[in-house]
Amino acid sequence: MDFLDGINTINWPIAGTEGVFKLLFLVIIFGYVIYSFLLTLRVRILNDTVKTSSNKTMLLLSYIHLLLAVVGGLFSVILILVG
Repeated sequence: MDFLDGINTINWPIAGTEGVFKLLFLVIIFGYVIYSFLLTLRVRILNDTVKTSSNKTMLLLSYIHLLLAVVGGLFSVILILVG
């Protein structure tokens, strides 16, 4: 009954080790983007609280870090899902 092989079978791509690693990396990327967002909020709060000469620089650097984390995270997700 070789002709029945593959009929009515469900392919679960997430069930293998490759799917588990993809899911793990997606969770790690999502966590890092959330961490970057919370770091930016903390720098903003610190900027409003303490007045120093380097506030603008730190705030700009935190926004650049957040932008790079989001863009890099999206690029990584696309590469993970395609690969």
